[in-house]
Amino acid sequence: MNPMAVWALVAALAMLGTAEAQSLSASEQRAIHEANEFVARGNAFVEKNSLARAKAEYERALRIFPKHLDALYNLAVVCEKMKQPDEAVAAYKRYLELKPDDADVWTQLGVRYDESNRREEAKAAYEKALACDPNFGRAHHNLGVLLKEMGQLDEAQKHLETFVRLEEKAGRRNGDAYYSLGVLHLARGNLVEAKRLLQKALDEDPSAPYYNNAMGDIYAASKELEAALVCYKKALEKDSKYAPAYSGMGDVYRQLKQPDKARQAYEKALQLRPDYHLIHFKLGLLFEESAPATAIKHFEKYLASGKNLEFAAAAKEKIEKLKQPKKK
Repeated sequence: MNPMAVWALVAALAMLGTAEAQSLSASEQRAIHEANEFVARGNAFVEKNSLARAKAEYERALRIFPKHLDALYNLAVVCEKMKQPDEAVAAYKRYLELKPDDADVWTQLGVRYDESNRREEAKAAYEKALACDPNFGRAHHNLGVLLKEMGQLDEAQKHLETFVRLEEKAGRRNGDAYYSLGVLHLARGNLVEAKRLLQKALDEDPSAPYYNNAMGDIYAASKELEAALVCYKKALEKDSKYAPAYSGMGDVYRQLKQPDKARQAYEKALQLRPDYHLIHFKLGLLFEESAPATAIKHFEKYLASGKNLEFAAAAKEKIEKLKQPKKK
């Protein structure tokens, strides 16, 4: 569904469902017609990037006819663009109260929850999408990525493989499908399969920074450190602000016993993305032997972030060890 399409009265009635449309009074049908005009005005403001004015028009449409699905969807999209996630979620939920079988909107709602680190709610929304449409590829992809982050690798792999299969069945060679499944295999230590999939992603788009970065991660995991550096540098050639590539470079320089270059790479990653809390864990590892007090501070910053604490147990163990008095 194109959220910015202008719906005619007959389309608005059709979206309500035949039975409900037939039960509408003449005044309600006039209300839909009037609301359509405000939706059209909102769409025009979106095209001019006047998002606040577009939002106001969609809200006017909904005051006239609160069940206007197009107005609700468009309102949610505009709220997303305006960095108003709570309002976007509210609009999507109102939409789903009226049309609970829309796999696209359940997926959109899942994305909003995902972005707010509300993982269980995101998971439930993606599962609702797939209950509505078992072949809705984007929900399989998003759920697979989320499950990987939650450590549920077997289930994640099933969904990501399904996404690849659906895309190929539709005649699409989707680089992101190969990328996400390849990164999962990397996480599982299946480096040969990970490399095969990432190469397929790169064949589709050699310029994608995150494809090159993931290939760098594969080479790094294979201890092919110079090849890894080449991939990270290719990622930065495409996007000089791609923080994960600096993170990967820092890892390689740390393994190459080049601490100054490692520190510079990690600090650059943090400069570009202050919320990249994993870098604090990596800096803790870097300073573990040379500057224990500094290492402790970074491990503590990582734990204090409360986000993506995959290495929380390791960080706590290292802090405890570093705080122990040295034996003479």
